[in-house]
Amino acid sequence: MAFSIITLLLVLLAVPTQAQSPSVDSLLSKALASDVLLPMLMDSAIKYSAEAKMSRSNENLALANFDIKRKAVYNALSLHTSYGYGTNYAAVNNQSSTVANNLTTAQSIYYNVGVGLQLPITQIINRKSIRKAEQSIVEIAVAGKDKTVLQIRQEVIKLYQDFKLIQKLMTVSYKNLQSASINNTLAEKNFLNGQITVEQATIVQVNYNNAIIAYETYKNSFQSSYLQLEVYTGTSLSSLIMSVK
Repeated sequence: MAFSIITLLLVLLAVPTQAQSPSVDSLLSKALASDVLLPMLMDSAIKYSAEAKMSRSNENLALANFDIKRKAVYNALSLHTSYGYGTNYAAVNNQSSTVANNLTTAQSIYYNVGVGLQLPITQIINRKSIRKAEQSIVEIAVAGKDKTVLQIRQEVIKLYQDFKLIQKLMTVSYKNLQSASINNTLAEKNFLNGQITVEQATIVQVNYNNAIIAYETYKNSFQSSYLQLEVYTGTSLSSLIMSVK
């Protein structure tokens, strides 16, 4: 489930006022510490991205068109055949033939076979330039794909780094909240025992409230960052985290 690891983390990072909370999920900490998730997320995003699919299609189209145009010269080739009966002047005029053979083969059945090539002069003259232009189209398509892949990798890095930072800030804010909760509990007891003033108790209470707000803010940012990373890469982040050995 997409929310399984988030639910687990939020349970682990719950904010009790008295009981001590367990540490952040060890699998997530291990995965983020080693950055083993980053290449996996990049590969998934490249496969999932619509822009990457379009760039791959453009490259395949350019390669296919290049191959078609390269073989288009064969369309100008033609094979001519003919069949006839009578005087085969080619045979009669053959200097290697004897007079007797010329007389005996002058009237006969004969076949003619020929191959023709018909191309516009400009196409023949500009053949190298045309080939170079077609190759350039392929190179542009390949470069476009590489650029798209690079942009996807950069975006994944940004989202991943934001996710790591927010996770650390959320952990720190939780520890601060724990300390503020303890101080607030002690301040309440001291105030009831008359050991501190109202102003002192109020300051502790304000600090505690600010710690709650900070933690809830980072927790919300953590959830958003988590989901954004999943949406962009098209994969289940919880599954990747659970697969870390």
